[in-house]
Amino acid sequence: MIFYLLLLTKLIMFKRPPGEIKNLLLHQSGWRTIKKSMHVANIIPFHTIRLYLTTKDEETNPLTNLLGNIAGFIPMGLLLPVLFKRIRTAFKTIAIVFLISLCFETFQLLTGLGYFDVDDLLLNTVGGIIGYFCFAVCVRPGLIK
Repeated sequence: MIFYLLLLTKLIMFKRPPGEIKNLLLHQSGWRTIKKSMHVANIIPFHTIRLYLTTKDEETNPLTNLLGNIAGFIPMGLLLPVLFKRIRTAFKTIAIVFLISLCFETFQLLTGLGYFDVDDLLLNTVGGIIGYFCFAVCVRPGLIK
């Protein structure tokens, strides 16, 4: 789980080259960064998803972006109930997946290391739901105790 969270953090927060990250963190801080981030943040549900589904841009490969947001959180939806028996209900697992995704999105907003996008929250949560469904399917026949 620790390795998975580190990998997820690298893929979400630190996808830029190290020098660029260092520059952003050293020279962009405080209210200016938050104000700038708020101007590019997407707070309208399905806006980015709709944009990706209708774009013809070959460089941004929208399907990879959409499916990547879902796939990145499938392991979390599966691992959380496997590792922590106290949160084996669908509601608790999905709520935790949502909150972790919200933390990533908020961190991006505060640091400028990415863009806050409510659609990422939705897609990440869908990934968590799929992961939990996989867990539930394995629990029924007794594959996971």
